[in-house]
Formats: sequence, structure tokens, C-alpha cells
Amino acid sequence: MAIVVSGCTSGSSDPEPTPTATTARAITFESLKLDWPTAQGRLVVPEVPAAPAGFDAETLDRMAAVLKKWARLSTVDDGMWHSGDPLSDVRAVLPKDTASTYEEQLRGVVSPHLAVANVFGDDVTVVGTPMVTAAWHVSTEKDQANESFVRLELQTRAAYEVRIGNGPSRVIGVLRVHSLSAYKDTTDDFGIGGGWQEFGASDCALALDDALVPDSDRADSLDDLQTFIRIGRGSTVQMPELLAHDRLDPDYVERCRNGQA
Repeated sequence: MAIVVSGCTSGSSDPEPTPTATTARAITFESLKLDWPTAQGRLVVPEVPAAPAGFDAETLDRMAAVLKKWARLSTVDDGMWHSGDPLSDVRAVLPKDTASTYEEQLRGVVSPHLAVANVFGDDVTVVGTPMVTAAWHVSTEKDQANESFVRLELQTRAAYEVRIGNGPSRVIGVLRVHSLSAYKDTTDDFGIGGGWQEFGASDCALALDDALVPDSDRADSLDDLQTFIRIGRGSTVQMPELLAHDRLDPDYVERCRNGQA
């Protein structure tokens, strides 16, 4: 059982570098009036929801424990922000069979590093401490054989103030869903999946460089971030619906290479 690992873009696809401080005004946590909890290496999440009727509470607790470790790595571990192999660290916190399933899912994805964690471009500096909110969602679903299983999701909504060189500060937001699923008799061979979506980053940098780089268009970034902030202030797991041409796929990569995105 698995959700396809997905990556999505939003906002401008302008791949140009961020303008210098003399030509553009900054976007900061203060200018956005963000007052979310800060999270440097430590992720604080709400209380785990109760297990659905008939599902073992201890199994759900094990799933939640794995999701919290995974989400901490993908979101607030500064060692991951410029990692050349984020998957190896995430594999270490997943059950063995689940880790193998996850690695198989990632084969052939457009941005394999970003599929795993919030990874930034080599010349991008994260300024200060990120601000993060989180939300859980638990559901009972049925597979193709009409057998019930439980899916537990943990979404992180992480805002990073970043800078390229001596350029102005920008804010990049990332919604990331971490998901595990299990049948009644599952022990630790959980199904795995998830998805991510960025706000305020250059879309073609995601596709071509597999990294988060701030968008050079300040107006587009501000507009983009309003959706992210609205979701981050809520208490439910949400991922905005995107049109097909905004999804990171081989066609999008080709459009970026040809300057058509």
C-alpha cells in the first residue's frame, strides 16, 4: 500500500537569481507578520489523534512515532538542508521494509532530494530559525480488495527566511505530508507515501537543480505565500489543488530547459 510521492510547484517559474539588496526589498517573517512556533532541530506537533474504532492504539502510536522522526528530519534538521543524500538519513528512522518501499517509490522522480526533505540550493543560506506548524489526519480507507486499512498523516508547514549571498531576505514555505498506513494485523511493515508543495521558490530550480531557491519576483512570492500562510494557520491537513501544468514532471523539466516554463 502506498501513496505516490508527489512534488508540486506554485507561483512563478522564473529561474533567475534573487536581485541584490540594492534593487529589491526583503520579505521577512516580520514583514509577513508570522508569529508561528520556531523549530531549530526540534519539531513540536499537536497531540496524536485517537485510533479509529477497531484499530490497535499501540500500532497507531508506533506509526506516529515514526512520522514524527521522519518529519523532524525532513523539515527542521539543519544537516538535511544541504544534504547530498537525504534519503539515507530518512531510511534510518523507517522500518526496514517500509524504507525499501519508499526508496522504490522514489526511483525516477524528477526531484528525488526534494521528494524526501526540504533541501536548499548550495548558495542559499537559511537565516535564523524556521517557523513551523503541524497537523495530523487519520482516516479509515479501503483497498482494491475492499479490505479496510488506516492511514495516518502528519503535515508540516515550514517557513524559512533565506538569502542568496548579500541579496535581500526572502521567505520560502513548504507544505509536506508524511504518511504511513496499516491493516489491523500490520506490525511495522507500514505502507508509506506523502507529498510536498513549495511557495515562494523558483519552480525551475526545483525541476533542474532539485533544490529550493528563492523566486526573484517579489510580488509573485508574496501572492504565493498568502496561500501557504492560510494553510499553516489552520488545524487541518490541506494541500492546494494544482493544474496539471504546474506539477513537477518530465514535461515541466523540458519546458524549463527550453525557457518555456
